[in-house]
Amino acid sequence: MQAHGGAEAPDARAPARAGRQLPGPATRTTGLILGPVETAPRCARGILAAALAQWGLPGLREPGEEIISELVTNAIAASHRAAPPGTGPLPVTVWITAGNGELCIRVWDPDPAPPPADPSLPGDLAESGRGLFIVAALASRWSWHPAPSGGKYVWAALPLHPGPHAT
Repeated sequence: MQAHGGAEAPDARAPARAGRQLPGPATRTTGLILGPVETAPRCARGILAAALAQWGLPGLREPGEEIISELVTNAIAASHRAAPPGTGPLPVTVWITAGNGELCIRVWDPDPAPPPADPSLPGDLAESGRGLFIVAALASRWSWHPAPSGGKYVWAALPLHPGPHAT
């Protein structure tokens, strides 16, 4: 039997792909671009809550919302600092990924300056500076890296299925 173009048609009894391996665990992801405005952290929390509900991960909502709020708040502040005189701040971008055993929240901002390497708790009267301290306390790990086209990514991870807490 000939297929279109003169090649022989595959044998219907032969497997479609010999030696095919099953795919690994699914990676779920969502992302959004947020304007550098004070309502951006609330929008990010809403997207995170919806994604976690859809992905069947409601137990990560509380720590995830704290983390995403802090990362987005910091990114917006960095965007304002990085804006050249006479221009407005750029939007920030958020990616939320669940896969490889963890939830990863990654935020891009246009400021290439790294975040503090060792976030410490600010004084009692300080009005800011607790964000990365909170992130470090809640996340299993966090870090940052330069973005290839400028700016930086700051990210934090939570285990998808946290173990029991020590009492």
